[in-house]
Amino acid sequence: MIYIQPLVIALFVAFVATKTAVAHETPQSYDRINFQVSAVEEVENDTLVVVMYSERSGQKPSTIADEVNRNIGWAVDLAKKSNSIKVQTLNYRQDPLYHNQSISGWKIRQSIRLESTETTSLSALIGELQGRLSVASLRYTVSPTRRNKVERRLIAEALNRFKSRGEQIKVELGRTGYRIVNIDIITSGQSSAPIRMRAAAMMENSAVAAPSIEPGVQTFSVQVSGTIELEVPQ
Repeated sequence: MIYIQPLVIALFVAFVATKTAVAHETPQSYDRINFQVSAVEEVENDTLVVVMYSERSGQKPSTIADEVNRNIGWAVDLAKKSNSIKVQTLNYRQDPLYHNQSISGWKIRQSIRLESTETTSLSALIGELQGRLSVASLRYTVSPTRRNKVERRLIAEALNRFKSRGEQIKVELGRTGYRIVNIDIITSGQSSAPIRMRAAAMMENSAVAAPSIEPGVQTFSVQVSGTIELEVPQ
């Protein structure tokens, strides 16, 4: 009969248990790779936004306020005649004017904001309103509806490019598979510069020609960056 000492048996069992635990605790090896792809599209602006204002100065606040209020009210009434034009009144300011450190008069100003995708109609209205109002700013932009459609399309395109790039890397390096560790999606739209124009001189009982403006385009982009892990051959 072969006799094995208990100490030898205990050491053998401990060694086997340790090897088994290490095998279970050792994770599958991967090579991590970071990369980025993008999708870009130029989109024509479809919305015109203009801010106009009435401003008057004088010594009697009630008199100049009445004139400003009448001008803004007139402009709002004209804008509301078109269902395609959104109109919003903006800030109302009444500021003192000084001479030799004393109040010599007052300046009152109020603005309205006009927005429409029917740019021809709004351009014509701007020309009409310039008979009594001045232009503070004029710019083209992309409507939320068009922006959402473009971004959805670009996100799908960029994600497909990310997956395709991952497959290419896997094949080129001779690996059997990969998994995505993390992924980030960034959308951006490059707004066109505001349209600069010289306000037409206001003349009594004289129509002002509509301003000539071109919509231009914005560049929308979606960037997808992330990390993949390639399986390492065992």
